[in-house]
Order: sequence, then structure tokens, then C-alpha cells
Amino acid sequence: MTVAALSESNNFGEGVAHGAPGHSDVDGIPLPGLAVWGNLAIYIVAWALLMWPQHLPLGRPGIAVVFAALACGLRAVCTVAWPSEQYPPVAVFEKIEVTPLALLLGLMLVNAYLKDTGVWEHVERVLDSASPRKMLVKICIVSAAMSAILLNDTTCFVLTPVVLNLCAKHQARSTMPFLLALSTSSNIGSSLTIIGNPQNALIAVICTSITFMGFVRAMLAPVCVGLALNTGALLVHYHKTIVFDKPAVLDTPAAAAAADVLSDTMAGIDLECSSERSLTPRAGPQWVAYLAAVAGVIGVMLAGWLSGLATDQVAVGAGAMLMLARAMRRRIAGSRSTITETEFALVKGVDYTILMLFAGQFVLVGATVDTGLPQTIFRAVLGPCAENLNASAGCMLWFSGLVMILSNIIGNVPVILMLEPLLASQPAHSARDVWIVCAWVATVAGNLTMLGSAANLIVAHAAESLGEHSFTATRMAKFSVLPTIATTAVGLAFLPPVGSEMASTAVFVASICLCVVLAAHSNRAALLSLLAPRAKGTDDTGPSASAGGSPGGRSPTKPVEDTVSSSPSTHTPGGVESLREA
Repeated sequence: MTVAALSESNNFGEGVAHGAPGHSDVDGIPLPGLAVWGNLAIYIVAWALLMWPQHLPLGRPGIAVVFAALACGLRAVCTVAWPSEQYPPVAVFEKIEVTPLALLLGLMLVNAYLKDTGVWEHVERVLDSASPRKMLVKICIVSAAMSAILLNDTTCFVLTPVVLNLCAKHQARSTMPFLLALSTSSNIGSSLTIIGNPQNALIAVICTSITFMGFVRAMLAPVCVGLALNTGALLVHYHKTIVFDKPAVLDTPAAAAAADVLSDTMAGIDLECSSERSLTPRAGPQWVAYLAAVAGVIGVMLAGWLSGLATDQVAVGAGAMLMLARAMRRRIAGSRSTITETEFALVKGVDYTILMLFAGQFVLVGATVDTGLPQTIFRAVLGPCAENLNASAGCMLWFSGLVMILSNIIGNVPVILMLEPLLASQPAHSARDVWIVCAWVATVAGNLTMLGSAANLIVAHAAESLGEHSFTATRMAKFSVLPTIATTAVGLAFLPPVGSEMASTAVFVASICLCVVLAAHSNRAALLSLLAPRAKGTDDTGPSASAGGSPGGRSPTKPVEDTVSSSPSTHTPGGVESLREA
């Protein structure tokens, strides 16, 4: 369903503000108070359970689907109870936004084949470091860069097992700062492009004056400064827990085999698929041709996005072409495996529970928007500023605060859908600036709470599926409030009308310098190796470093054992200790 059709069908802004008390209009038909306030109660309970799912063993995808069904059932009860009023049921399939679901599906397929080429193993080596602070900085930079190209949701889906694997390898005292670095940096980095997250893609469709490179130029400075600020906040807030205890040394065949099993399991690769690798040659001209085909498909996918083609269609098409390329390679190589590409990619490569989580949230939020309550709150709170949000910096700041709050209550994509008719009345010359500000605030606001961004839920869900339960809404909130508000405010200083052009240029130069310093610090060992030869065995990711050596000839840091003994192995992902003991 198109955005324009959705706005026409929902009569945005009419709702409670223009109807009788306790009523809202859907397709011109007022809803009864039972439907309005009952739906609100359902949404509040669902919101609380999605934030703290441990109180009801449904799991987040199950919670979203069950409470979406309850909202639909409530509307059906109203339809049956008052047949003469002809209350419309919830249009389930119209509420589900197909574009982000198809985009995520396509990128999951692409990820399965990138994983098959071994690219994520190289990414893991890039992220690895004997220094926990350096590894956290690397996670922030890499996840932000990947999110700008591969979507923040996909980046979190791919890198969560990689980060947990590294934490298990080094026996990190807590996985929380590293998982939080992944989710928050992915959200900030995704603000850079219109393909970085679903709400940016939606905004680009609504406001046709926004171009790909124009959006990048507007967002580059806020993203760089916001990423630097968020990374610094993580290093300061978790300075006591960013510690590696007893770095793992895989010096025996049994331990090495256990690590291989762990790596495959945490990357989502079934053991049967791992054995299939040994049945198909992974060297020679055929393998090189396959790698070239994968690189070519990825290049065409990026070119399609840059040229303005539909992001979801391009992603699904790229996934389909990769399925065909791998099947042809196996056929030519004479593979003896009986695993089909359907089983490899569509069964094992796609996490359908995440898609169900999205679909359930779309229906639940769509039913809530039908009540008219969110739209009424928007217009009542904005007051005179609703006519021209770009009239003053005060109006834009007031609008930004409201977007931040509602993005964490009903989600950033539904907020964009709800804002379309409101912003359609804005002056033409300022509409582009308002939408760009909205894109920045709605995306970065996702770092405020667990429900603020689907990327947070994906990290939590993926970690829980691997036995790691430390990434919770409460623990996230202890860090996220102040850094998120500060990051949002600093980013607004670059965007009109809040920030002046001169100040924006000055801070832009400073942001580039900060990013260069961060990148240089995170890769200091690599830079030093270019300037002067290193002694053998001093690489910070090599076995000699964990065995006792350290970069630059410094004595290694003694593992902190006393503080860990009180809570043994509870900070490592589930199943890690048993694999090591094997």
C-alpha cells in the first residue's frame, strides 16, 4: 500500500480532536470509546512486555503478534456488537509495510552468501583486538559504516554473533558495552544515507526533493560528531567493565575444533551446512569466479540504490541472483551435498521471527494510529508551530522533542507515516529541511529505549537466541538517556534552522578531525607497523599477545581474577564455557 493511499484511508488529524469524546474516525466512520481506549490499553501492555519480555515467556516476536491479534479482535468485537454502526475491522494487510520487510528479507539472503564467502570472518579479524577499549571503538566505527550501506537492522543481525564470539574468545567481563556499541552506533551511522534505515527510505519517497548525495551532505557532520560523542560516552560510562579476563588461548586441536563449532553456531550456520563446505571445492578458478559473481551482484545492488531504484526490490533481486550463482557453482563443481539453496538460504539464512516481530508491530501500531490519539497529541502539543515548523529554532526544537518521544512510544516508521499529512501543509521551501531534521531525530531517538529502534530489538533477540540475556531494556536505559539527548541536540546544531551555516561549517571540520583521530587510535598498531618493523609475535590479535606478549614490548596486563570469581562465566554467551571444556 502506498504512503499516499495510507494517509487518505486513515483520515489523519481528524480523530479524537474533531469527533465526539472518546471517538475516532476511520474511513469517515467514528470508532466507539471501547475501540479507542481498549486499543490504547492493549498497546500499553504490549509496549511494557516488549521492553521487559522476561515477565511473560512469549518472546518479543510472540508478544508483537499476540497483541496485534488482540487489537484486531477488539475491533471485530465492536463490529459485531454494533452492527448498525458498520465499524470497519483493522485492515491487517494494509497496516503491514511490505517495503522494510522485503528489504530486510533480501539483505538476509545477501548476508547468507556473504557469510558463505567468508567475508564476516575477515570482519571479525578486523574487529578483534587484545585491548577491549580498542575493540569497542572498532565496533562503533565498523557498525556505523556498514549501517549506512547495508541497513542498520541487517548490520545488527550480522554483527551480533560476531561481537558475542569475540567477547567469548577474550572472556569479556560484560557483553553489554559491546552490544550497546553495536546497536547505538548502527542507529547513528544509518542516518547518513536514505538506504540506512526504513524511515529514511520512506522519507525519501515522501519528499522527492531529497536526493541521495544531498542527504549525505546534510547528514555527514551530525553523524560523525554524534558517533564520536556516543563512542566517548560508552568508554566513560563502562570504563570499569570494558575488561577482558583470562584471554582465551586456542593452542590445542580440541580447543580449536570447539572454537570452529562456536563460530559456526554463533554465525547462524548449521553444522550440516558447515560439512557441505568440505564437499564443494573452495579454491581454484570456479571459486574465484563465484567470488567475482558475488562481488558483482553486490556492486550492482549498491549501484541500483544510488540510482534511485526501489531499495526492497533491488535487495530481493540481489539475493535471488546470489542463490542462482551459488547453485550454478555447485553444479559445475559436482558437489555431492544434497542441501539445496532453498534450505541453505531461505530456511537457514533468514530469521523469520524478526520478520514476524516487524509485522506484528506494524499491525499493532496501525490499529493505534486508527484511534487518532497520536495525531491529536501532535497537533495539541505543537500548537501554532504546526503551521510552519521551520519558522523558528524554537519550533523545530519543540517538534524534535515530540518526535523523539513518540518514536519511542509507537516506533520511528509509524511516526513518519503519521507525520506525512501534518508536514504536507508545510511551506514548500521549508519541507525538505523539516523532513531531514525529522529523519535525524527519529533515527537517533532509537537509542533512547529498547523499543525506539528495531535494531535494538534485533540485537536483543539475536543475543537471546545465542544464550546471552544481558542486553535488557533496563540496563540500556541506565546508559542511553543522556548520550541520546546530547547526540540529538548536537546533530540539530548542524541542521537549519537550528544551526547557522558558519557554525555548521566549523563543527563539520572539527567532526572530520575527530573521526580521523578515532580511526587512527583504533588502528594504531597497523599505523605503527607501516612506519617501523615490528618484532615477530607482537600483533595485538595474535596468539602471542594473549599468551603473554604485548604490542610495543610492554608487559601484559594481569587478568583481574578476584573480581570475576564471584560471578563466574555469567558474563559470557551461553554455551561458551562448555565448548571450551570440550
